[in-house]
Formats: sequence, structure tokens, C-alpha cells
Amino acid sequence: MNWENRPEFEDSLEKRKVKVHNTFGGKVVEILYGAKDADGNPTEPKDAAVDGHGRWYGIEVDGKYCMFAWRKPASEGGETVYGTEYKEDALDIMETQVRKKLDLCREAENASKNLDGDAAKEKLDAIKAEWDAMTDWETPKEVEYAERMNRSMERYGEIEKSRAEASDAKQAIIDQAEELKSSTSWKEAGNKLRELRKTLNDIEGAGSQADRAFRKKFREIEDEFYAKRKEYFDTIDERRAESKAKKEALIEEAKGLLTKVTNWKAVGDKMEDLFTQWRAAGSSGREFDDDLWEQFKEQRTNFFEGRRKFFEERNAQWAASKDKKRALIEEAKEITASEDYGRDNTERMKELDKEWKTAGFSGKADNDRLWDEFTEAKEAFWDAKRGEINKRSEAALERKEADAAQLKKEIENLEFKITITPKADDKYELENSIDHKKDKLAAIEKDIADIKERLSKQ
Repeated sequence: MNWENRPEFEDSLEKRKVKVHNTFGGKVVEILYGAKDADGNPTEPKDAAVDGHGRWYGIEVDGKYCMFAWRKPASEGGETVYGTEYKEDALDIMETQVRKKLDLCREAENASKNLDGDAAKEKLDAIKAEWDAMTDWETPKEVEYAERMNRSMERYGEIEKSRAEASDAKQAIIDQAEELKSSTSWKEAGNKLRELRKTLNDIEGAGSQADRAFRKKFREIEDEFYAKRKEYFDTIDERRAESKAKKEALIEEAKGLLTKVTNWKAVGDKMEDLFTQWRAAGSSGREFDDDLWEQFKEQRTNFFEGRRKFFEERNAQWAASKDKKRALIEEAKEITASEDYGRDNTERMKELDKEWKTAGFSGKADNDRLWDEFTEAKEAFWDAKRGEINKRSEAALERKEADAAQLKKEIENLEFKITITPKADDKYELENSIDHKKDKLAAIEKDIADIKERLSKQ
């Protein structure tokens, strides 16, 4: 609004009317001025007189004025100007709106106290929208009402915060109750549910609607729990009999597992599965449970003891196997290092292979590694032996080839002598000698061929 000082009309004859209006907390001011008589002389203005007077009309609060309408005197043209869009109706509209703001304050106070959640928010949002749609006349009553409205909004915020905290706390109670409703520890769960109900009722309100919903939900949980408890005790004898029969079957199955174990891991997995089924079988009653458990536990103990013994024996066998194989590896290395490739060492190397086969399995972690070490030691011996044999073969080949060359020369000489020998007897002797040497040469050439073939295969 346009608050300013009242214009000074400099008319000693002006007529002023002032009336207090509590509706908006200020005064209504009307000033008549600038009247003239028939001769054109200044005169005191009269309400109904045709004296050409001007009229300033508005309100005053604490010495500040807000104009509603101003009609200039006839001497100044008689023009009318307005201070608001409401023109002549400004006062009525202002006071109507101020009274409406008071009504809205009361509605907000009621909503913040008595409505819950979305209903309260929806109502307060509507009130605030209606408030904001009206003109702010900046009057004392409006300031007062605005403060009341803000307090209602703040109070609602505090109430909502408190309700939200209470709602969270109550939801936590409901969550705990939800967990308890499936419990079969009937006495303990029942006592805990009673404690939770008391705690739920002791928590400050989360709003009437929310409180009713929480109480309803808690009653549903209690009803479900107590219905299950009743059903449990109504059928307890039947379930105990079923539990007893199932546990007896599990005991027999556990006994059957131990009659012939070929795979301890598979049997161990099955034994764990039986134990899981045992725990899920429920109670057979005090008069049976302890005895049944002792029978089942005995089978489990037998299994664990048998498995322990099996692995102890197996590990001992593996250890003995590893020791024997390490000794065979060391002996193979020593034979190789001796560089003696004679019959005794050769036969011993063959024996090591046979002894290795009888040494047994050494465990997954060591078996292949030990075999690789043994193979390396053996191959070193056989490679060296083959090298030595090759050397002897090559030397033999060289000797045989020299012998063959010598025989060929001797045969050539004898064949020449035949041509120059006149006597038949002498020729016959030479021919016999040639045949003998050719037979010998053929045998040597066969040996040469055999040696070359062996060498080619190395």
C-alpha cells in the first residue's frame, strides 16, 4: 500500500471527519475543502451543498495516511483519482478481507491442533493460498493476524515433527512385533509383545489417524501370534510324533552312511545335510529328545572319528611315499653323477622305476612334483648312457669301415694275382682266399649298416 503524509490543502475552512475502526486498527479520515459560495468566495463546505468542494478520503494509522479517493475541488477541475484498484469500495473490501484473515487464523489454529498428516497439510495449504490471494493493506490488525498465522504454521511444523518422531518410534515397535510374531519361543515372545504394547501406548501421539492405524496393526500382529500359538499347542502331540519319526529316520540314514565310505567328502556333506534336517525337525518332547539326540550324535561322532582316522592313515601313507620317492630320486642322481653306465648301474636304474611304482600316491600337492624330479634324474642317466653308447658305436663304425677298406684292397690284389698266375692250383687257392675275404667283407658291411641304423635312431 502507498502510505504517506496527508496532503495539506491550506484551507482554514476545511471540514474534517475522523472515525476509529477497530476492524483494521486505524482511523477513517474524510476531508472536505475548497468550497466557494455563489460569489466565488471561500466558504465552509457542506456535505450536500453544491459548493464545488473537494473531498480527500482514506485511512490513517500511527500518523501515516493511505488515500482511497480524492476528488479535486471544482476550482481545480473536479477530477477524481483513486489510491487503490477498488476505488470507492476500498474500505468495505479492506475490512471484509481483514475480517476474513481473522477467520483464516482461527481455521489454521484449529487445523494445526486437530487434523493429522495429509489432511492438516492440505487444509493449511488451502488457508495459506486464500490468505495470499488477498491484498496486504499493511494495517495493524493484519500484522497481528499474520503473526497468529505464522505461529499456527510453526506450531503445525513442530507438531508434525513430534508426530513424525512418534511415528518412527511406533513403527520401530511394529517392526519388532513383526519379527516376534513368527517366533516359536511362545512364552518369551508373548512377554515381549506385552512390553511392546505398553511402550507403544506410552509414546506421545503420532496423530489420531496414525495412532489408530498403529494400534490396529499391533492388534493384528498379536492376533496372528496368539492364533499360531493356539494352533501350535492344539497340534503339539501330532507334531512331536512327526518329529520323533523323522529323527528316528535320520538316525537310521546316518548309520547307513557309515557302513561303507568311499568318499569322505560326499559323506561329510550328506552328514551336514542330515544335521540341518535334524535341527529343522522340531521337538519330539522332553521324554524323547535327549535320547534321540544321543543316538544321532553317536553316529556323527563315529563319522568324525572315522574320517579323522582315515585322513591320519592316508597322510601317513603319503608321508612314507614321499620319503621313499625322495630316496629313489637321490639314488638316481647319485648313479647319474657316478658317470658309470655299466650293467650294474643300468640294471639298478631299471629297478628304481619298479620301486617307484610300488611307492604309492604322495598326495596331490607333491605327487607330480616328485615324479618330475625323478624323471629328470633318470633322463640325465639315460641321456648320458646313450651318449656313451654313441661314442663307442662311432668308434666301432670307424674301425669296421677301416677293416672293410683293407679287405677290399686285399681282394683287389688277389684278383690281380690270379690274372698273372699260370698254375691252375695256385689260381684255385687264390680264388678260395678271395671268397673267404668277400664273406668276411660282407659280414663287416652288415655290421656297418647295423651301426649306422642304430646311430640314425638316436
